[in-house]
Amino acid sequence: MENKPAQRKEVLQMISGGASNRELVKAFVKLTPEKVIGGNFPSMAKLKKEAGEKKLSEALAILLIDASLSFGDPMNKEQALDLSTEILTYYYYLSLEECMLVLNRLKRTKVFKFTINVVLTAFDNYDHERLKIIDDNNYSNHLSIKETRTAGKSTQSIINLIKASHQK
Repeated sequence: MENKPAQRKEVLQMISGGASNRELVKAFVKLTPEKVIGGNFPSMAKLKKEAGEKKLSEALAILLIDASLSFGDPMNKEQALDLSTEILTYYYYLSLEECMLVLNRLKRTKVFKFTINVVLTAFDNYDHERLKIIDDNNYSNHLSIKETRTAGKSTQSIINLIKASHQK
């Protein structure tokens, strides 16, 4: 998967185009929180403005129903739409790709029943992980900027010392 916006596949585009669950899995199998955060995928809030709430809610409901099939007791459409509304309300800043990541992880947990509580807990856990990754990235960026500034000042100090010793 490429990070170029024009060539990158996005979940909403694929679902709108009638992609199957297999196609979605193949396209996003290597998705990690780091890749999503660094990949500049549109948030659900942005997609809601661009595509409309109904289309976005239905796309998320499809992902929820697909995930629920892994537990043997699939959600019906109404339950999935209700849960998608709740997710869109509380986690509007996430991308659909992140939702897919959360739901794919949920399929691999030792949970035996796909309930609203289980799904929302998985989203909450991911949200905490996501914030930690963002904080760590920001701290690393801060340190690298600080090192660059410090290195520049050290170099300047050495140059000034050399100039001062030559003037004597």
